[in-house]
Amino acid sequence: MKLYPLIILFAVGVCSASSLIGYNALGQEAMPQNSTLIRNGISPQNPALNAFENKTKFGTSIYFEYAIPTNPLNSNYSLSLNSFNVPSISMLVPLGDFGALGVSLDQKFFANNRIELKDSILNADISLNSRIGLYELNPTYSLRLPLALNNFAIGVSYRVFFGNSEQTTTLGADTTWAGNKRDAWMSRGVSVIQKETGDFESAGDWWRPFGASLHFHTKSVDYFFSYFPSVPMKREIATRTQFSNTDTLSEKNGTENFILPKRFATGVHLKFAQNQNISFGYELQDWNGSIGSAKIETQTEKTYFAEYKITGTGLYYSPFLQRNNFGISGWIAQKYIKGSEEYGASIFTDLSLGRRGTLVSLALLGGFRDGGKQYWEEPFVGFKLNLTGVGNWGQSARRR
Repeated sequence: MKLYPLIILFAVGVCSASSLIGYNALGQEAMPQNSTLIRNGISPQNPALNAFENKTKFGTSIYFEYAIPTNPLNSNYSLSLNSFNVPSISMLVPLGDFGALGVSLDQKFFANNRIELKDSILNADISLNSRIGLYELNPTYSLRLPLALNNFAIGVSYRVFFGNSEQTTTLGADTTWAGNKRDAWMSRGVSVIQKETGDFESAGDWWRPFGASLHFHTKSVDYFFSYFPSVPMKREIATRTQFSNTDTLSEKNGTENFILPKRFATGVHLKFAQNQNISFGYELQDWNGSIGSAKIETQTEKTYFAEYKITGTGLYYSPFLQRNNFGISGWIAQKYIKGSEEYGASIFTDLSLGRRGTLVSLALLGGFRDGGKQYWEEPFVGFKLNLTGVGNWGQSARRR
């Protein structure tokens, strides 16, 4: 069932969701600025970055977004959305000259929708509850090259995909019956419920989950590129249609096959004038075909990212503005749903707490998603909070 032709029939509705664009495909991706990390932190797309850290680090992030989707063909129908989730958890353990081990758990795609609508034509309530989550567990190993190549590092990551989905669509009981009174029992007080559950798993060759990156680092310049092969996926789906809350009219099982595309990413970071930093990133995912029960068409996904940051001293006794990092970033993304695009920007700060090295990063962001003629338009605002703890309670520094 597609949401778009359904929505235009309804007069009122409430919704809690991450995005209505492609809601019944794979859901919303993680924010682009997460994937193009170049200088510090843990990046699933750049495992080689870990080789330049020398202290244990643990990190987690919290993300909140508020959006106002509108129907481009009928401005009388609109909804407000909000979502709150924890998109990533990561840990890094350096091993000195033996490299570094890392692991991260990331939301690859995620959506949680709850929509309640009233059909003025059928005089019945309709509700949609859907949740879809595809997660990526990334064990990584990285190592700096020896001798004259010590400014280079290589990293390997093995991706483990898992997740599930569920969707319940309920057509509420009709409150009136315009037909023959003797047939009223067929409709009055009866609801029709369709429930769908699914489980994701990878279905490709053993080597496809592997990916690798190469990172070059000096005091003022960083550059990386990474490549991950495509991964065939399948989702086992069970669907049940119920008449009222007890009687099952039909039940069927099926398999939905799709391919997570090959992924290429690259980026460069430049440091100049002592504390001025600028970064550029590019990401390509070569989607091909259609996904989801509604056979939503996909397109090649491209993301362009830029960031400017002023780095602070990180010293506890320095003044606030000199101690912490401040910056702005922006991105343009052609999303995987055919015809959809995203434009966004953020202002952010990295705050050093106390004298022990704990780092809190806060980003305020906003932007606009254009789903094309067949989907919604979504202005959005939100914030992202990152917490990084450093082992031995010291500020992490890159090994030179």
